Amino acid sequence: MKLGTGEIVWFPLEISGVLRSCTKTAADVFLHGSGMWMAILISVLLLVSPLVATAMETRAGQEADSRYSALTLHDAVGIALKKSPLLASRKNELSASSEGVKEARGELLPRLDAYSSYERLSDPQVVVPIKAFGASPPTFSRDQYRTGVRVKMPVFEGGRLWTNLGLARLKERASRKEVSFTTQELIYNVTNVFNEILFLKSLEKAQKETLGALEKLRKDAKTRLSVGRIAPVDLMRIDAQVAQQEHDLVATIQERKRAMELLAQLMGVEPWMLGEVKGVLREPDLKGLESETGAISRLILKRPDIEKAKEEMLLAKKAIRFEEGLHLPFVDIVGDYGRHAGSGFDGDEEVWSAGVRVGLNIFSGGVISARVRQAEERYLAARNRYEHLRLTAIRQALNAISEIREASQRLSAASLSLKSARESFRVEKLKYETGAGSVTDSLLSQAAWFQAEADVHRSLYDLLHAEMDYKFFTGRVKYEDR
Repeated sequence: MKLGTGEIVWFPLEISGVLRSCTKTAADVFLHGSGMWMAILISVLLLVSPLVATAMETRAGQEADSRYSALTLHDAVGIALKKSPLLASRKNELSASSEGVKEARGELLPRLDAYSSYERLSDPQVVVPIKAFGASPPTFSRDQYRTGVRVKMPVFEGGRLWTNLGLARLKERASRKEVSFTTQELIYNVTNVFNEILFLKSLEKAQKETLGALEKLRKDAKTRLSVGRIAPVDLMRIDAQVAQQEHDLVATIQERKRAMELLAQLMGVEPWMLGEVKGVLREPDLKGLESETGAISRLILKRPDIEKAKEEMLLAKKAIRFEEGLHLPFVDIVGDYGRHAGSGFDGDEEVWSAGVRVGLNIFSGGVISARVRQAEERYLAARNRYEHLRLTAIRQALNAISEIREASQRLSAASLSLKSARESFRVEKLKYETGAGSVTDSLLSQAAWFQAEADVHRSLYDLLHAEMDYKFFTGRVKYEDR
């Protein structure tokens, strides 16, 4: 029997039914003692078992292929850049703006239209006019047929056509900056979430080690309680500490699960397609950070979102020129070539025309002036948004530098505290085992050890997060950052 893709799901169910049936048959055989039916049953089972195993292995292999396992940060960023719906939408908008440039460029070229029409008039009208004095009378008809082509060549539109082309190009450049900004933002978010998962994995490992130590302590306390060497309240304190540690462990596991779901969303895949991630948090190289502090104003100008805001400011400024063009005259070269006929296609004749069309708005009820002032206000708003974004970016970059320094110092202090906490726990544990110390001191030292180890992992994660903040706020997040 051939196992197709669609058969994998239901085939094992059918086999399961066969097996259940075979089981029932086996019971009947044992009840009635029929040797022939026993032989048939064994043969069926021998034939069916390989098919069941093959089907289950095929299904398991397909499920394994659909998962992203042993995922590194570089892999996660690469998948996100390929599959992110948000980034794909930005690229679609860029393609649309590129087509807008082609549209604006096409409006500068002549326009050629074909036409064909038929009209039934209330009174007969001339089909073919008089060619000369004394010639044959013109043809009249209530039916009018026309066919031909028209051409229109814009010569001057108050500068609006060229301005419109400039607007389209600015929109394309702004869309390109938006794609760049979204790309950097995506890398930034994926990196931070991935590092958070690594941090939570380290924290989970530390919590499991701490829980294991507490459980050993509780086991020893139960033994001591049985011989009357400790009070029951001491065991109750250990039980409370174990329960709290188990709660903290479950909270960390669930938080890591939520972080994995967020990572899947950023990568553009379903949460169940992600396996485990691999990697370790490493302290970043912060050399040269101090020398960049004085160049913040220059660095932030390369941020894609600030460059986009600048393009939008130029776009709003050019829009003023576009609206002002409505006050100026327009000049078009027009032409028409075709044929004209009456009822029954009588008087069919070639007709053509060519000329120049000039127009000028004299009074629009203040509509044009209002549109110009509206464009001027939008330019001022765009300029103020740009200035606000620039000042905000400077503050964000400086804050990121401050957070890097703080996290770096906190990491150094946490590392020293961890060494001290480990030694304190070793001493208190030894004192408790020898009867010289109390269970309270041992539990307090155990809690201090766990807190110090958690502080180290948290400080390292905060330092990496602050470093990514600084790169993002200065517009220098790259795919190679990992």
